[in-house]
Amino acid sequence: MPAIVGPIYIMSVTGNAAASFGDVFAISPKSVAHSGAGSGTFQLGDFVKINNQTSKTLFKDADITDETVSFNG
Repeated sequence: MPAIVGPIYIMSVTGNAAASFGDVFAISPKSVAHSGAGSGTFQLGDFVKINNQTSKTLFKDADITDETVSFNG
């Protein structure tokens, strides 16, 4: 364990900010989130033309331990 703290690096200043002070082994997330949207949903720009005749988005997630936070202290 070092006696002198190294440089301070602020990664973000939003609601879920993370700050590193000195030596850092790992920074782990404390929350998880899933988002799903159909094809052609997040298109940006002028005059966007999207053809999705028979597109379908499934929101069922069959994974039991997908993005777990149980090991993040």
